[in-house]
Amino acid sequence: QPGDRLVDVGCGTGRNLEAVRQRYPDARLFGLDAAPVMLETTYRRFARAGLEAPLLAQSAAEALDLPQQLGIAVADHMLFSYSLSMMDDPALALTRASSALAPGGSLHVVDFGPMDGLPRPFAVAMRAWLARFGVHHRPLVAATMRQEAQRRGGSLQRRRLAGGYAELLRLQLATPR
Repeated sequence: QPGDRLVDVGCGTGRNLEAVRQRYPDARLFGLDAAPVMLETTYRRFARAGLEAPLLAQSAAEALDLPQQLGIAVADHMLFSYSLSMMDDPALALTRASSALAPGGSLHVVDFGPMDGLPRPFAVAMRAWLARFGVHHRPLVAATMRQEAQRRGGSLQRRRLAGGYAELLRLQLATPR
């Protein structure tokens, strides 16, 4: 909705934020990343595209503190796109993100899956390639989101993509009556 606050946690190069800005020009966008070079890349991306840049802050996801870092009390949407698989403590990052959601808010996650539905040689090669960069499937992501759905009185949707190459999860909090 116009005015909704979306925080991309681990925003990287800002590719997702740019896509959201183009599709939802009236949304309030924020990005958080631990690497200053990624935030600089995001600013340049928005400048090249002639788009209003999101408010960006440098921080690890595990230290998420919206009021201090981004000047907002809560977010309507939190997004983790292929970033949890690289974090030291993805469960803590998800718990902090869930706690920062407004009533009726949603937490969106897409990340690498177990790849158990892919042809074995391809899955083995893909896992080995990702491991070179410290990236791997985190089974505790779905379990943590399930716990957060119960704790916050929300629901969880989970979908496997491309033979388990990736997982799409969405925690939706109840809207107050």
